[in-house]
Amino acid sequence: MTGNSIKKTLPGMARFMILILIILILPTNVALQLYIQHQNQKQNSEEIFWQLEQLIRNNIYDLEREKRDFSQKCIQSAKMAAYFVEHNPGYITDLEHTKELAEKLDVDEIHFIDPQGEIYAGTHPRYYGFTFRDGEQMQFFLSMLEDTSLELCREITPNTAEGKMMEYAAVWMEDKSGIVQIGMEPKRLLKQMEEKSLKKVVSEIPSGLMGYLHIINTNTGKIEASTVPGMNGLDIHEELKTEDKIKAPASGHYRYNGRKFCVYTKYYGQYLLVRSFVSAYPLRSAVQSTLLVFLYILGASVAVLWIIMWYMKVKLAGNLTAIVGELKKIEGGDLTNLTIHTGILEFDELVQYINALLKSIRLNWDKMDHVIENSRVPVGVFEYNHFYKKTFMNNRILKILGISDADENNDALSNRIRKKLEEAENHPVDAGKSLYEYDRNGETVFARIEKFTDEQSTTWCVTDVSQWWNEINRLREQSSRDSLTLLYNRRGFTERLEALFADPGAIGSGVMIMLDADGLKGINDMYGHHMGDVYLRQIGRQIEFSGEKRFISARMGGDEFSAFLYGYASKEEAEKVLRDFEAHRGEVFMDPEMKHILGTVEFSVGYAFYPEDGTDYHVLMHISDERMYEEKKKRKGRRSREE
Repeated sequence: MTGNSIKKTLPGMARFMILILIILILPTNVALQLYIQHQNQKQNSEEIFWQLEQLIRNNIYDLEREKRDFSQKCIQSAKMAAYFVEHNPGYITDLEHTKELAEKLDVDEIHFIDPQGEIYAGTHPRYYGFTFRDGEQMQFFLSMLEDTSLELCREITPNTAEGKMMEYAAVWMEDKSGIVQIGMEPKRLLKQMEEKSLKKVVSEIPSGLMGYLHIINTNTGKIEASTVPGMNGLDIHEELKTEDKIKAPASGHYRYNGRKFCVYTKYYGQYLLVRSFVSAYPLRSAVQSTLLVFLYILGASVAVLWIIMWYMKVKLAGNLTAIVGELKKIEGGDLTNLTIHTGILEFDELVQYINALLKSIRLNWDKMDHVIENSRVPVGVFEYNHFYKKTFMNNRILKILGISDADENNDALSNRIRKKLEEAENHPVDAGKSLYEYDRNGETVFARIEKFTDEQSTTWCVTDVSQWWNEINRLREQSSRDSLTLLYNRRGFTERLEALFADPGAIGSGVMIMLDADGLKGINDMYGHHMGDVYLRQIGRQIEFSGEKRFISARMGGDEFSAFLYGYASKEEAEKVLRDFEAHRGEVFMDPEMKHILGTVEFSVGYAFYPEDGTDYHVLMHISDERMYEEKKKRKGRRSREE
């Protein structure tokens, strides 16, 4: 007999198709991922440019309005001062009254100027004698000497004498006897200008995808704002070694300081908006994505091959072999032999013979009882035949359920067994695993009860698993380790403290530490909970106190940790260890796969010393916990002030 084996042909074809699939998918995935990354960068840049244009436009409009309002306020204040001194001319020559008037008008300076443009009085005597022809600042108002209808306000300009920014306004008195000039320091306006500066605008623009944003003044060639602080004020002419006007480069890849960037640009007024991305980022991301796809395909391929091999072995080859064997037995006339159920359409004609044989065998209870009772499998079997209204049971079912068969007929005993099984099924321990509990003559017993029902009968298979179940519960009760950090959990920590504090002489000087990880929520939000777990594991390693043999450390839950150090000769010796431990704050926290720095390890910590703060570990934990939260509030306060 010749031909190819189906067990070898189908798996071989599957492996070939999977290989072709990998060869086609992986390069396509890299190219597709790169295209998507660049499209995302382009779209992100366009959105950033649009947001930036809106912010710049709105800021310019708001600042112009603020400047107009302030100029009007200056003119109005000058008019009010002119009106007041016209009706109270004595204020002009009285310095104290003039200063009082300036304070009431909420202005910084008042100057009285004669029709020839000379300052002859005001709040600042050092300016007396200056004229409109002295200096650029005063010359702005020179035209007022020729036109008495003018009311002028000079925009913000530095006061060279006092070194501060001022805005000046001047009006003629109604009787044209002189000019009143006021000066006001635009603190609010200056603050507005600072808040709406390009640097501030750029700092408010969200950045992502490993991108950088720069705003270049095409007139000066300088970077006026950048998300890279070190590039603010950088002269592009010097960098490019050219004096030509900066031109927007076409979108593409460019090298700068040895690194390759993907650049997108747009003009807005006199500004060139530049968005740059590290070119290696999308390639690295695409390779990582493709590697994951490869792993998924590889995993799926292994599963598919395993299923095919299993199907070949169990469903096809196995069933064919079994059917051949069954047919040989039937051919020999032994119709009572056990057969199989294949579930394959092509074998349906054989299935009817197999089912007939199975039903015939189940009717032979005496033989089944003999087989089960003489086997070493500790399984109790109880079967109730609905058609014949008869039961089958072995002795083990009675022992497992704790039922005595003395002076009882078969029906009564059967009813007691069924009642006991139904009673147990009403007390599930783990229904998914068919585990139940019941009372066996005052003893709580755990059993696995599996129930099988067909058109002829219902069968219960019962196994006493009390020893196994109790062992599982005992192991659970003894579990005292945190699965994430491998430190003790809260229960394990308190159990060991109980044992330690039962013998105070072994403690010496000690210190209880309560620690709360700072920034865990930020790590979870920014990089995902898997990186939050890495962050907690790093803190867990730090709290293990390398080199210290006398300590108990635990993760109490969430981002809280605790440790108790003991066996020191003095409190000072314990404090030295604490100082070394606190030095871990600020250590670099890195992505273990990418080796990128994601931040620093930060935590708030509180201490309580034994025996100075208490000799009961509950008290020490309470004190250190309160001190930890006090420090956490202070650290939050410092961060808020720094921000």
